Amino acid sequence: MINFSGFSSQGASSPKKAEDNGLFLDLNKGMTLDLVKEDGQNLHKVDVGLAWDPANTGKDVDLDLSAFFLHRGRVLSLDDVMYYKASPAAACFRYAEYSGDSRDGSEADGDDPDEFIKVDLDRIPADIDRIAFVVTIYDALRSNQTFGVVRSLVKIEDGVKGKNLATYRLNTDNSVDTAFIIGELVRENRGWSFKGIAEGRDGDLNDLLRLYS
Repeated sequence: MINFSGFSSQGASSPKKAEDNGLFLDLNKGMTLDLVKEDGQNLHKVDVGLAWDPANTGKDVDLDLSAFFLHRGRVLSLDDVMYYKASPAAACFRYAEYSGDSRDGSEADGDDPDEFIKVDLDRIPADIDRIAFVVTIYDALRSNQTFGVVRSLVKIEDGVKGKNLATYRLNTDNSVDTAFIIGELVRENRGWSFKGIAEGRDGDLNDLLRLYS
């Protein structure tokens, strides 16, 4: 069992095209976003960004965006985990880029991401069939913080064109949660899709890791 020391049912839905009407889609549980274009080509890059506002009063809220690169649905080693303490030598850095850790959401203005993970779909090894994206609150139990105390959102974007494909606001339906599974990039026969999970949990990154180990 992999463990990070030192830090504390999808509903059926018809796939939506990534470029429907040129508008972004609300990320809902069970939503499937088709990343294959009308000409049969896949999107080449997908960016997942996390934005939140610095606290006006009290203790700063430290949100963390992470990704699990899955082999038949499982994390096999730390090479498969992109998170704020990951070594740049980890295998996942060969096909994905991590922004680095923001401690308080002050790295960007407005809805621009304070943390992001950019995935190059063309470079993902064939034995990786899914990539799960999650958000957690650092040291949430000790600081007694949940997503309800900070305005935050997740955006899924076309990494080449910069077009917003989907978005989700964490401080509405997840006000009592400390961990959140955004969704998964899934490799299928015809190409990649993004499947929204949008599931809040009471736990930390270790708890989410156990779901995928």
